[in-house]
Amino acid sequence: MLDDRDEGTPDEMQAESTIRVLSVIERRPSGTEIHGLTHPGLFLVRAKIMQDGSLPSDIGWISIEDPRIGPLSSIRKKDVSLNNGDDLNEAIVESIAMDESVHLSFYNRAQPISLKMHSYQLLPGIGKSTAQQWVSKRGSMGWNDLQGVTNAIGQDASALLAERYVQEMEDPAQSPRLIDLVVRAGA
Repeated sequence: MLDDRDEGTPDEMQAESTIRVLSVIERRPSGTEIHGLTHPGLFLVRAKIMQDGSLPSDIGWISIEDPRIGPLSSIRKKDVSLNNGDDLNEAIVESIAMDESVHLSFYNRAQPISLKMHSYQLLPGIGKSTAQQWVSKRGSMGWNDLQGVTNAIGQDASALLAERYVQEMEDPAQSPRLIDLVVRAGA
């Protein structure tokens, strides 16, 4: 953890290391800010651009300590300005690839939530029979990487998680929240 982090950074974001810039927005009467996604915690944030220059919206990932940006503040998904609707999903998939083992643990440790529902059913479009098939394919050894999961289940494992995380960002009341259980549990 970084001790020299700006005191304006919320406690929940102290473990964040990088931000994926999703958009750069001009603010009136003056100034520019970025909207972005943090890594590893997948927080949606905004930060004022501190220097006179501007950041290109296609800059990608930047350090949270970059002197060009000010303190972070959380924003809701509906307040995020996106250049492209797929940018958020793509940014989440990129974050998943940067720390694959955390997300792989979901596929390897998923268990029944109740007698009628399995954790896999939290993923978009996955029903009871598909969840049971995945448990059989996982076996007792589990998978070694997300590509192995993708190959076994016939769907992009990272994209399924990303889609679920976006749903949870859109509806914070959704429960259980994989973003909290899988991504932020160790923070």
